[in-house]
Amino acid sequence: MQNLRVILLAVIVVTAVVGASGTAAGAQSVGAEFEYSEGEKLSPDFSGQEPIQTASGNTCEFPLNITDTTGTEITLDEQPDRITTTNPSAAQTLWEIGAQDRVVGVTKFAGYLNGTDSKANVSAEFGVSIEKVVATDPDLVLAPNASAGQVADLRAQNLTVYHFPAATDIDDIAAKTERTGRLVGNCEAATDINNEMNQTVENVENQTAELDRPDTLYPLGGGYVAGDNTFINEIMQIGGTTNVAASEADGYPQLSDEVILKTDPEIILVTDTEGAILDKEPYASTTAGADDNYVIMNKSYLNQPAPRSVIESTETLAAAVEDLQADKTEDTTDSNGTCGFPLTVTDATGTEITLDEQPDRITTTNPSAAQTLWEIGAQDRVVGVSKFAGYLNGTDSKANVSAEFGVSIEKVVATDPDLVLAPNASAGQVADLRAQNLTVYHFPAATDIDDIAAKTERTGRLVGNCEAATDINNEMNQTVENVENQTSDLDRPDALYPLGGGYVAGDNTFINEIMQIGGTTNVAASEADGYPQLSDEVILQTNPELMLVTDSEASILERQPYASTSAGKNNNYVVLNNNYLNQPAPRSVIESTKTLANGVEDLQSEDDRDDTSGTDGSGGSSSDENDRDDTSGTGGSGDSSSSDEDDRNDENEQDEMAVDENETAVDENETAVDENETAVDANETAVDENETAVDANETAVDENETTVVENQTATDTPSKENTTSTELNSTSNEEDDKTGTSNDVANQETEQDAGLSNTTDEGTESEVPGFGIVVTVLVILGFAYLSPRE
Repeated sequence: MQNLRVILLAVIVVTAVVGASGTAAGAQSVGAEFEYSEGEKLSPDFSGQEPIQTASGNTCEFPLNITDTTGTEITLDEQPDRITTTNPSAAQTLWEIGAQDRVVGVTKFAGYLNGTDSKANVSAEFGVSIEKVVATDPDLVLAPNASAGQVADLRAQNLTVYHFPAATDIDDIAAKTERTGRLVGNCEAATDINNEMNQTVENVENQTAELDRPDTLYPLGGGYVAGDNTFINEIMQIGGTTNVAASEADGYPQLSDEVILKTDPEIILVTDTEGAILDKEPYASTTAGADDNYVIMNKSYLNQPAPRSVIESTETLAAAVEDLQADKTEDTTDSNGTCGFPLTVTDATGTEITLDEQPDRITTTNPSAAQTLWEIGAQDRVVGVSKFAGYLNGTDSKANVSAEFGVSIEKVVATDPDLVLAPNASAGQVADLRAQNLTVYHFPAATDIDDIAAKTERTGRLVGNCEAATDINNEMNQTVENVENQTSDLDRPDALYPLGGGYVAGDNTFINEIMQIGGTTNVAASEADGYPQLSDEVILQTNPELMLVTDSEASILERQPYASTSAGKNNNYVVLNNNYLNQPAPRSVIESTKTLANGVEDLQSEDDRDDTSGTDGSGGSSSDENDRDDTSGTGGSGDSSSSDEDDRNDENEQDEMAVDENETAVDENETAVDENETAVDANETAVDENETAVDANETAVDENETTVVENQTATDTPSKENTTSTELNSTSNEEDDKTGTSNDVANQETEQDAGLSNTTDEGTESEVPGFGIVVTVLVILGFAYLSPRE
């Protein structure tokens, strides 16, 4: 009995100490969202919620208690391995932060993301199917701004659901991304993409700071437009325009023809390549309609509040604003007469050609020339392109001049061109084209940035778009400088770009230049110039740490000898867009170097985490670059892992042989074609989606009967008109994120808990204040009971 009293006395002391510390650690209010270590600053407020910090402390650990916008507290005992999303903006964010492998369910509107064909489609006719979501057996359901009714229905199935509020500006999106990273345990990656987004916003605002801000409108069809307090209005402001509908109403109002004519926009934002809505009234009678001024925006990005959407949409819009300003001031001949006609120049073959006037009909025999013409705003004068330029907006209306190999002389002649641009095509084809009395300018091979800048400048001069060529060269050079600064303090991983069959990109190639700028060391550069075929032994000897691939699955890493390299063992790869990587042109440099630099940063971050925490830092460093590439096209890609390898092989024609003998490259190309077909299918179904687009805005339907009636009216408008952007609602179910006037949004904001989490610095659940005191009292009573018995 004496021993028992001693034990009880010890329990009293220990419990008192634990109780005191529990009270201190748990002094933060219960039921709020994120923990933070003492001394850390909290991120900017997210509609009453404090986003998680990842800079210090163990703030990205589990278990996690968190309160969402409905005021519901959810608990995640461990990092979720099965995640389902009910809106595409959440899916896009998960892809950006590298959590796509744990996603098991997405909506049909997320189909543009790489790899979604292997995920369950949880869409219903309207919104999502509860049964389909349940069938994915998720650990976590992310429901960005979905209707409260569906969230309640999902929770009724015992699912863990986190419900986001509407995101209408950059701060909202940054906070939503940070929150998503915290929920799935990818905090650092969420911080990285937020930093990229914020840097892009700063760059774009600087880019347009000195330009006039054109009046702009984004019509959804049926008179509906994007107004104030919307994500799209934020994009329009950052991109250098003034949204004329912002002064009319918040959210997505329906404006009369008279009001639209009164606002008289100078630019119309559209999501179809033809800008068909400008042919209809009242838009045809606006300044934008009269001057045919429109900007084609990628519907997935424009309609989904997520970081990549901000990056791509603002860059696209800012570039268009620059072009409009240039068009206002540019004459065919500038003040010095340096961009005028007639023009006599000598090309790479030593042939002198003469252009008596600015060419109105231009045919290109390689996609890099086409990409350059698109960048300098000359696409409307292009009449023929090769099949590998199919990823560019509007090429479906151009003649396809490709043959089985190279181009068809007959097809080129049939386009009746004033000028044929032949970048690094074979000399034989140039001679054959000239034999048909065609004016052909033949470019030399472009293997570095200076070559590309010179080729772009010459292209601008040939077609009379000198200033635009200078602008895109300046953007390219600035990007190169930014990327080199970004990677200057990082280790340079050994990297390899395999074409398959042992062929690789070696020294003195455009791809080698991209690899160097992007912060890597090309291990094949020391082996040979051009595109050599290396033996398995040599590839194993070079032992690259990072593999550059153009298919999202990086299937080549599963094959020998690549599987036995450091990159293969650690599954380290960067997915690059095959059109950009294989076409020496300014946009290719811009996108490929940025993607690769981000991949190098990710790899270094994973290595640093391995060094400090011992966790597995391997995994593909895919930046989902296919998403960003949609700004220059409707999605998908061309055919080829060497689509412009003709461009890369003036002095070495091995590429055609490499492609022919290269099963991997062919497989990748077939994948690219499949992706392109998917993109086309997505565009073909756009009209069908438009018919349900406004009804799909669940918040408006649930909360606002008047909007339902109006939305039905918009749905009844001609499908072609809706093509411009009624997909706003359907493409994402997201502009649920667009319900700026909805009572639901207001309620969400007021229901959120602004307190801090009851967790310790270690991220574990804290003691309830007073627990130690209660236990102490109980032990004392036991002690008192034992005393009389003794």
